[in-house]
Amino acid sequence: MIFKTKNLDIDAPATKGFWRSVFSRLSRNKLAMTSGLIIVTLTLMCIVVPIFSGVSYDKTNWGEIMQSPNMVHWFGTDSLGRDLFVRSFIGGRITFEIAFAAAFVVLLVGIFYGAIAGYVGGKVDTVMMRIVDILYGIPFLFFCILLITLFGNSMALSFVAIAAISWLDMSRIVRGQTLSIKHKEYVEAAMVSGVSNFKIITRHVIPNLLGVVIVYAALTVPNMIVLSAVLSFFGLGVTEPMTSWGLLISDGAQNMQAWWLLLFPAGLMIITLLSFAFFANGLRDALDPR
Repeated sequence: MIFKTKNLDIDAPATKGFWRSVFSRLSRNKLAMTSGLIIVTLTLMCIVVPIFSGVSYDKTNWGEIMQSPNMVHWFGTDSLGRDLFVRSFIGGRITFEIAFAAAFVVLLVGIFYGAIAGYVGGKVDTVMMRIVDILYGIPFLFFCILLITLFGNSMALSFVAIAAISWLDMSRIVRGQTLSIKHKEYVEAAMVSGVSNFKIITRHVIPNLLGVVIVYAALTVPNMIVLSAVLSFFGLGVTEPMTSWGLLISDGAQNMQAWWLLLFPAGLMIITLLSFAFFANGLRDALDPR
């Protein structure tokens, strides 16, 4: 007697990939997702508002000097009659441009510098880290003033000054992580197989640092925003008629009777910084479920 058995299709539970699990955990963090949405919205507004507002950020109107917020000028006007609403978002655009560009350079230089120092080790590591220690000893504002004295004041110099100093922390973090990763079995197996050091660093070391790098990148951008604002506040960054949040806050601090000149730029900057902080915390929790 032949018994026919019915084929049973038993589906094995689908295993989520690492990044899919990270996104799943992040999406359940309402505060982090809301903060991410705020960051995207503010970034888009900084791009779109100056283009479609129909008002130039540097157009003066002597008949509308120092007007408080109204239906025509939502954020009021400054001492030259310029619309603060448009200037706040053009200032945000400049601030974001400097911050994101500087953060990219900081991550790129810091990751490779720290990974090479940590992986090679020995005298190379000692020399590279002593260079970092020397650069740490240079006061940031002194370095910025020196650059501006030698080459003049410009937005490009603000970017160079911020990026030249800010990669140091990233290099130390990556070096410390690399020191632990280079003794892992898969790295030692690659070394025994004759894989070049460059390929080991780029294919085995750096990819396994992405969790730390992503979180630090989310924290780096607000640091760059603060640094660019500090430079502009002291007159060492963007110059008139172009503006930034730091320059607008500086103008508002000099005209305290016109409260709107300080409130709106400072408010946008504070919201941005808090959003990045909450989003970075959410990323950290998602990447490290413990």
